[in-house]
Amino acid sequence: MKSPVRVMLIIILIILVVAGGTVATAMYLKHHRHQAATAATATHQLSAKEAAALQVSLPQMTTNLQTSGLIQFTVTLQADKKATKNELTLMQSQIEDSINQIMRQYTPDQLRNDKGLNSLKQTILKSVNHMLPTGSVTNIYFSQVLVQ
Repeated sequence: MKSPVRVMLIIILIILVVAGGTVATAMYLKHHRHQAATAATATHQLSAKEAAALQVSLPQMTTNLQTSGLIQFTVTLQADKKATKNELTLMQSQIEDSINQIMRQYTPDQLRNDKGLNSLKQTILKSVNHMLPTGSVTNIYFSQVLVQ
C-alpha cells in the first residue's frame, strides 16, 4: 500500500520540479529579451544632424540665486523625437518659469563647479520631463553660464 502512494508522490514532485523549472526559464528568457531590446534602443545614437533637428534653444535668462548673486545662462533642451520638440516649443513659457524657479534654489558656490552644474542639469531634466504630456528630454546643454 505504501509503495503506490510513494510512487504517486514522487511523480507529483517530479512534475512540480519540471513545471517550476519551465516557468523560471520562461521568465528569465522574457526578462533577457526585454533587456536586449531596451539596450538596442538605447544604443541608437543620433547623428549630429538628427540631434540638432531635435533641439530647442531657450533665450538667454538672468535669475537671482538663493543667496545674493545672479546667474546668466542659455539652455538648450534635447528632445527624444519631433513630437516632443513641438511640445517643448509650445510650452516654452512654462519651461522657462520652471527653470528660473529651479535656479533660485542654488547658491553661487554650488554653481561654480561641475558637481553643482550636473546636479542642476539633472534637476531641470526631471522637472521638464515631469511637465511633458508625452515624450521626454534626453539631455540639457548649457551653452553659456555666468555666475556673479
